[in-house]
Amino acid sequence: MDYYKNKTVLITGASSGIGESFAITLDKLGAKLILTARSKDKLEKMASEMNDAISIPGDLSDKKFPQQLYDSIKEKNIDVDILINNAGFGFSGLFLDSPMKNYNEMMNLNVYSLVALTHLFLKDMVTKKNGGIINISSLASFQPMPFFSIYAASKAFVTSFTVSVYEEYRKLGIKVLGVCPGYTKTNFNKRAQMDSIPVAGYLMSSQEVVDQSLKAYQSGKFLIVNGKINKFLRFITSIIPTKLSLAFSSSVIKRGITNKKW
Repeated sequence: MDYYKNKTVLITGASSGIGESFAITLDKLGAKLILTARSKDKLEKMASEMNDAISIPGDLSDKKFPQQLYDSIKEKNIDVDILINNAGFGFSGLFLDSPMKNYNEMMNLNVYSLVALTHLFLKDMVTKKNGGIINISSLASFQPMPFFSIYAASKAFVTSFTVSVYEEYRKLGIKVLGVCPGYTKTNFNKRAQMDSIPVAGYLMSSQEVVDQSLKAYQSGKFLIVNGKINKFLRFITSIIPTKLSLAFSSSVIKRGITNKKW
């Protein structure tokens, strides 16, 4: 894919999982990378092993950091061609089992930072009438998910926001893509307290998600559900009654959660 050669790409959450796979893949494709995540040592090591990459560590759950990140990039006289909003996390359990502090952190990272970075970098893209944004959402964005209520709601926002921004700016030469992977082989499942996911026994690799996403972005798509099984699950949950869909998702998540409190 010569399409990505020499393009400057900012990747959030670049130190692990899907973000790390984006970084490794785009480096091989000749892109110039800006990597950000909380893990300073990991980021610096990654950047040092790549052809053209810099690291700017920071915590995007801190509402001040999106502006600080933007300012740091502008001070280096770098124009971002593609913004990949990948940073995010989730955890499972009954809604009242977690304090608001945890939910605030999740919403700041999954929603606020994504909107803030989009607002900052999209202005520059519109000015030069070129560029694009890839927002990592989730299959969970298409339906309510008991025991994952805040995470699913945050991703529903991401999907809706992404598609709306796509329509607003597509005629100005801006590409906007929402990526909706299902359960993926990353550290997300561990942090979310999900040891095993009994969904057809299938988990995609982060590399599969990245390969499909880069192809979809290049072709100008605005939304992608990764994987045939995930597409099927989305279709099924869109046509069955909501109560039945809730019962199914509740059963699946309960069986995958390690620390049950019910």
